[in-house]
Amino acid sequence: MKTQQKLAVLGTALAMAMVGTAFAAEEDSDPWRFGITVPLWAPAINGNVTLRGHTKDVSIDFNELKDHLDASFSLAAEVRKEQFGFFGDVGYMKFDSQGGLDWTLKMCIADAGALVRIMKVGETRPFILEATAGLRYWWVDSDMTVHGPDGSPLFRANPTYELYDPMLGLRGSQYLFTKFHLDFGADVGGFGISANQAKVDWSATGVGTYDLFKWLSLSAGYKALGIDVHNGFGDEKKGVNLTMHGFLIAAKLKF
Repeated sequence: MKTQQKLAVLGTALAMAMVGTAFAAEEDSDPWRFGITVPLWAPAINGNVTLRGHTKDVSIDFNELKDHLDASFSLAAEVRKEQFGFFGDVGYMKFDSQGGLDWTLKMCIADAGALVRIMKVGETRPFILEATAGLRYWWVDSDMTVHGPDGSPLFRANPTYELYDPMLGLRGSQYLFTKFHLDFGADVGGFGISANQAKVDWSATGVGTYDLFKWLSLSAGYKALGIDVHNGFGDEKKGVNLTMHGFLIAAKLKF
């Protein structure tokens, strides 16, 4: 029940979840290469939520989250030449529970943008650095019902929230061997330009990648995703300041 309450409050205030990431800077000079990445992320959630002017700390580990996970989907895609390209990814999760507190929480995060290579040093074991720019979309839908002792509903809330955040970032790869490289990516967005944007959101990913075949790469590492958004003042203030972080594994198909 304690975890149910945490997730219900989190979803009502504005909870955010995982998304797939196309993180490797491809070293391929062939025209218009394509890639599909299927990531699996096991995040914990830490931070705080604010409802009606009251702020409460939140800490939910992945074991608690997976006990209420009803559906999950994540996919990333990329099309590129050697010097530039385009990327997009989407992640969806659904949590639910029943009892004295019935709730359903649906979350979707999607990125889309462009990348350009700004540096390449070395040939045998190159270091590659790229700049990224794009848009991140956040969508949260929560349905919560509190029942009385006789089972009758006492309270129901069904908030839906959307954010559209511009983002700027860097990503790159350092090849240690011909088939093994360390990949990293980071971006920051939001900037609070309008009411439908976060004060700040950010992501950071670091993985080790092995190119098992020309058409398949396997990666393992760590990913963090953060959001800080608040609206209203005084007793009407609501929002979240959350960080989601955990181990990440992914398979990338290249063709």
